[in-house]
Amino acid sequence: MNTRERNRRYQMVALTYLSLAVCALGLPPARRLGVWLPLHLAVAGAVATSISGAMQMFARALTSTPEPRLATVRVQLVAVAGGAAAIAIGLPSRVRWLVAVGGVVWVLGIALLAWIVWSAWSRSLHRRHPVPLAGYAIALGCALLGGLAGALLGRGGLGPSTYLALRRAHLTLNVLGFASITIIATMLTLLPTVLRVRMVRWRAGAVVALLGAGVLSEAAGWALASSSVVRVGAVLDAVGALAFLVFVVLTVRSRRRWAVPTAGMHLLAGVVWFVSGSLWFAAQAWRGPVAVDRARSVFLIAFVWGWLVQVLVGAWSYLLPMARAGAPGQHRAGLQFFELGGRTQVVTLNAGLLLLAAAALGWLGPSVATAGWALALGALVVALAKTWVFPVLAGRVDTGRRAIAVWGS
Repeated sequence: MNTRERNRRYQMVALTYLSLAVCALGLPPARRLGVWLPLHLAVAGAVATSISGAMQMFARALTSTPEPRLATVRVQLVAVAGGAAAIAIGLPSRVRWLVAVGGVVWVLGIALLAWIVWSAWSRSLHRRHPVPLAGYAIALGCALLGGLAGALLGRGGLGPSTYLALRRAHLTLNVLGFASITIIATMLTLLPTVLRVRMVRWRAGAVVALLGAGVLSEAAGWALASSSVVRVGAVLDAVGALAFLVFVVLTVRSRRRWAVPTAGMHLLAGVVWFVSGSLWFAAQAWRGPVAVDRARSVFLIAFVWGWLVQVLVGAWSYLLPMARAGAPGQHRAGLQFFELGGRTQVVTLNAGLLLLAAAALGWLGPSVATAGWALALGALVVALAKTWVFPVLAGRVDTGRRAIAVWGS
């Protein structure tokens, strides 16, 4: 089993988790614990599993090292996916020991992923790509700390102030740290690849350092109840996000022969959510923890659905067709399939999320929020359905002129 096939299996498990997260949104609020269950399935399930597979693939490619042992990979996949499942079952059913076991297993899975990445770096005969690997190291450190905070939250018995501080740190470490820094470190190579342009020269190391320092400062500030430390971290995060935007703009402006694919549109839209969300979050952090707690809905819309989930859907539109066994023509057919309604899908998803964010900010009424949910979920369901069925339908349906303009004939 080669690296692409291993990564494909990770992505299919992640696809299952994200599909379950969308289904969980239809449950009664009491059954899904508000937004907790869909959020957990999306981040701890889909995003963490997807990252586990993709990080191994990119780490191996960047270090030119052999694949890890198949048994190690299987244990890591079972630990991350199984740990997330145990928590998802245990917390709604109030089985505390299952939550505790799931949290420990999930953290062990992340620790094993860190060992796999470190092994690739330590065995490499060259050191030509230190920045993405450094980003992975920081992200995995955030995941371990965030998992510990989540385990403490799941155990219960905390005072109100301690609970709120741990919840803020948990969200910061997992969403802004683990998931976001991993995506940014990966997009250094993934975005130019999807757009089929050359990598641009820029100070990537400074961006990773700013984002890492910002997230860790914010988490430390929440833990120490220090608003000033949180503010410093939020400003560092915002500056890092703006610096990352420079890389994205330079990449988009590079000379290219082909139109932007659906995968690229989702990646670029996700970047807009991440940068604007980072600037907005810095303003909330400056106002204090109460403002941050009140704006939690906007945080989740911007960073989880607009950034993490959207980038995940976009990455699947490229990585999964390329991971299929077969000739280049079969890969092209898979890539072309995702162009069916691609622009409409991207516009609808982001229009729905914008309406949701505006309603959460109090700018628009509840009816607008309902319309936003309908648009965003409709687009997400279509994107997930295409991801499930493309192995069967790719090459059998007419994808139109745009698909040829993007990927060739």
